[in-house]
Amino acid sequence: MDYNTQRGDIEYREYGRVMERIVERVCKLEKPEERIEAARAAIETMSRVSEPGPRDEVSRHKMWDHLMVMSDFSLADTWPYSDVELEALRLRTAHKNDRPKERLPYSSRKIEHRHYGAWLEKMAHKLKEVEDGPAYDELALQVARQAKRSYLVWNGDVTNDNMIVDQVAEMSGDERVQQRLHDQPVVVPFNSLPLEEASKKKKKKRKK
Repeated sequence: MDYNTQRGDIEYREYGRVMERIVERVCKLEKPEERIEAARAAIETMSRVSEPGPRDEVSRHKMWDHLMVMSDFSLADTWPYSDVELEALRLRTAHKNDRPKERLPYSSRKIEHRHYGAWLEKMAHKLKEVEDGPAYDELALQVARQAKRSYLVWNGDVTNDNMIVDQVAEMSGDERVQQRLHDQPVVVPFNSLPLEEASKKKKKKRKK
């Protein structure tokens, strides 16, 4: 079978692949009269497929631009506007194709505990940079609280606070976290939690 995943990219997705096949057939016509008539019919089809409703001259001109690009300018003999505009379109298309496609800078860094997120992981890493003292104790406690808050949101409940402390220590690579917080209550204010845990939201089914 012929699957879309095996085909090339669509130049203009709003028209679909069927429109591309129509343009290919129009390009194969040899008689000038048939080519012009078929090109105009293609424009009408593009108009109905992309956005039904009345069209002004600006939108029709834009569709003629698209038809030229889709046909790789092999239908230039059917172009109803000036040669200057057609040449300008050629230049714009050429420059567009010459530009390399930019990739979005997505991070490929692996997050060990995804329910905590990258932000909390960064905060945990900061613990190793803080010297012993009240500031360290407070920061370690706040990171542990946020970790417990995130855990409760995504998992609903927690067996004991030592598990949270151990995971914070693992993320930070700082053994002092366990020394300070093991067997100590990590209290999370109830009003700081969302009204409904994410784990319960995922279990909900849509009403029919």
